Amino acid sequence: MTFPDLTRAFELSSRLLEAKTFHDLNVVLMNTLLEIDTIEKVSSYEILGRNYRDERTPEPLIRKFPLSLAEDFKDEFTDIVRDISLHGETGVSFLTCDRQEYIYIYVNRGEPPEKLVLIKGVVDEYNLEVVRGLAKIYDHQIRLFDTKERDILTRLNNRQTLSSTFEQVLDFYRNNANNELNSYIALLDIDHFKTINDKFGHLYGDEVLIHFANIMRTTFRHSDFLFRYGGEEFLVIINQTDENGALAVLERFRLAVENYEFPSGNVTVSIGCTPINTEQAVPLMIEVADEALYLSKSNGRNQTNILERSAKQFVDNDIEFF
Repeated sequence: MTFPDLTRAFELSSRLLEAKTFHDLNVVLMNTLLEIDTIEKVSSYEILGRNYRDERTPEPLIRKFPLSLAEDFKDEFTDIVRDISLHGETGVSFLTCDRQEYIYIYVNRGEPPEKLVLIKGVVDEYNLEVVRGLAKIYDHQIRLFDTKERDILTRLNNRQTLSSTFEQVLDFYRNNANNELNSYIALLDIDHFKTINDKFGHLYGDEVLIHFANIMRTTFRHSDFLFRYGGEEFLVIINQTDENGALAVLERFRLAVENYEFPSGNVTVSIGCTPINTEQAVPLMIEVADEALYLSKSNGRNQTNILERSAKQFVDNDIEFF
């Protein structure tokens, strides 16, 4: 290895090692790979479905990493990614589909959420070693971030990642002031969850949480952000929609939960939602969503309410929620 090669290796490695979140790590990796002239496109995915013990969902649950909230929701590589998720190998591998060459990086296979980076294009031997080196660092960093940012039980994002995610969403709308669509915060609370735990035990309660999280993954889009907020409460950031669109997807989710056959029997969910406002502090927006959730609970549960603003008076906009 020449001195310039060594210098470049350290420079590329430092880019990935400096990433502070899973989101940042993906952006850095994708942009770095796109610097290779012969690479046409890079896409990143999470594969979440195989190990959730649900025979009614035999297909892998695949969610695309949203590089931008404005990204087209349709994905041209769905069939390729599905095939890799079923038959692919861990590490860096190659495939040809419709006479197009691809390279893929597969991380955490068998340990959901699995990570897959699909690279459209070909590389020479030198750049192949670059890809392999980046893949090793990516693998290492992914394992660190999964420990830090994932809820152990449901494998959704945990509460610790909320602050950085909200900043990404708010920055998008600040930089796209003429955007006609918006994002919405929704709090999802499982009705009578304490009764489930008391009647069936905590193992059944955990099963309910796992199935509930799985329904979230199959209902919301790859561009939406899903969190376990705490206990039986979950949070979703629904991106690039209007109030009718947000209400429609939340109602679809509510009905999916109501009609699902949980191990402990029928389960329902109450939902509170509010639009994101770039002029308002994040804790206050969450408080408004919580007020909407309270309306759903107090009006009989198993329903969705949306509030645009709080009925309360707040003194301090700098409350720390995270």
